[in-house]
Amino acid sequence: MRRYTSYVIAALIGTLSPVVSFAEDSETVSSSVPYAANLDLASLTDKVYQRLPGLLAEDKYRQLLQANDTYSQALFAEPVTGNLSLFSDEAGTGHGFQEWEGGVDLPLWLPGQKQQQQALSDKIAAELPAYQQALKLEASGEVRQQIWQVKLAEAQLEQAKLTWENAKKLQNDVESRVKAGDLASTERLLASSNTLEAHSKMVNAESQLQQRLKIYQLITGENALPQQVEEAVSNTTQDLQQHPQLQLQDQLIARLQAQMGLAQYDGAVNPSLSVGVRRERGDRAEDYTNSMGIGFSMALDDKAYRQPAIAQASAELADAQVARQSLWRQLKTRQVALQEELNSSRQQLDLITEQNKTTQQYYQLQKRAFDLGEINLIDLLRSQALANDNESRKRLLEVQIKQQISELNQSYGMILSNS
Repeated sequence: MRRYTSYVIAALIGTLSPVVSFAEDSETVSSSVPYAANLDLASLTDKVYQRLPGLLAEDKYRQLLQANDTYSQALFAEPVTGNLSLFSDEAGTGHGFQEWEGGVDLPLWLPGQKQQQQALSDKIAAELPAYQQALKLEASGEVRQQIWQVKLAEAQLEQAKLTWENAKKLQNDVESRVKAGDLASTERLLASSNTLEAHSKMVNAESQLQQRLKIYQLITGENALPQQVEEAVSNTTQDLQQHPQLQLQDQLIARLQAQMGLAQYDGAVNPSLSVGVRRERGDRAEDYTNSMGIGFSMALDDKAYRQPAIAQASAELADAQVARQSLWRQLKTRQVALQEELNSSRQQLDLITEQNKTTQQYYQLQKRAFDLGEINLIDLLRSQALANDNESRKRLLEVQIKQQISELNQSYGMILSNS
């Protein structure tokens, strides 16, 4: 054995001795993730959809629709008002003159106003399904994110456990050779240190997995994952215009356009039809004279009073159109980025798979050299660490590719459903 190796091992004796028994007494940590055969991505997405905070906002569309329908179906544009007047000279001359007058004012719809109001109801009704689709896409994103966070943590734990198992096997081999007198007793400490480090990483990986599982349970309300979580790559030629978020924005723009059509009536004075009766007499000796009257009133020029509402509606519509263009750019940019990341990951996987074969062969040769006494334990541990690292990178990259496929489908607006 090289002299510097002996010095390193000797320096570690004091710190490693108290924890050697910990590695020997530790129980194997379970790496299993619960899976349910009767659970699929579509049903899980529906459960998450029912738990989304945004679901409460669906009622606002129903309330808006009901209120607008009630208004658009009204017979008159504004509330009908009634009036009653009495004129008498009893408090003055006392001749007994009296005049009673009563009537109702009937505000009439302006030309096209009622039709515009009904058109707004149609736009509100169409916006609700678009909002629900956007919510379902949001739920799909939640499901995809939580599942693949768990799957990545599961893969990391699997690799950490394999590394620990390999470290224990090496430690057992070293201890056997120490007992046989083939290796110095200090080599046992170095092998034990390697096992403890691997065990520590596995415990940390187990903690990360449990954390991800608890978050998954919080978001989904489920304790198990679907057995089938992988997705196929969707058709990359899919029209981005069908994306649920863009569809919702389009419906919002359509509603604002209808509201802009109605804005020309804000500040306007509706014409009013008045119908009334009059009952009067000259003095107490005379009979009442009854008459009926009809009146009509309308604004002569209210254009200036309508302009603020029209300008406000126009500004809101312009903001929504700008937001729609920005959303399209964001979605398209993310699609391009995710597609390139997926292509890159697939290329990396091909390379790392080939590299992993070479690294594993190198480790086996190093292990054989160690068995023959040609290299020391430190050199073997280095080659083992290199092999473990390459194997872990390969395994995690395989999972990440599946995750990237799900993210790409999410960017295309693909909802996890049975249809």
